[in-house]
Amino acid sequence: MYYLYEHGDTPVTVSTVDEVDALIDRVRAESPPAAPILMDVHLSGDPYAQGIDVGIAVDHGVIRYSGREWPRGVVSAGDGPMGGETRSYFYMGHGREFPSNSEVPIDIVRQAVKEFMESNGARPTCVRWQDAP
Repeated sequence: MYYLYEHGDTPVTVSTVDEVDALIDRVRAESPPAAPILMDVHLSGDPYAQGIDVGIAVDHGVIRYSGREWPRGVVSAGDGPMGGETRSYFYMGHGREFPSNSEVPIDIVRQAVKEFMESNGARPTCVRWQDAP
């Protein structure tokens, strides 16, 4: 997983669901409210295969999945209004925009990362998806 500049050569690796929870808790603590952190998550050994971008705020986040069947990507669909102000999450200091209705509860974010990891990179089924803009 990558989310800080120093991860370029040495990404953060997790192997268990407990490690996923600990990492998400750490990122939640580090994530500024005005500039929530976005992580780039891939399976070990192939950063160019399918992956998910995971935005972490205090009690919610966003998820973007891209893979062979979804080369343009899909994003999480939450209960927020469509067409409102986009949500910004920051990957290594660079803002990325997500639809206004893309934020989901942090428990869904946790579950999606675990499912992605345990399914060898399949698109998580615990998330309701919408086409990426």
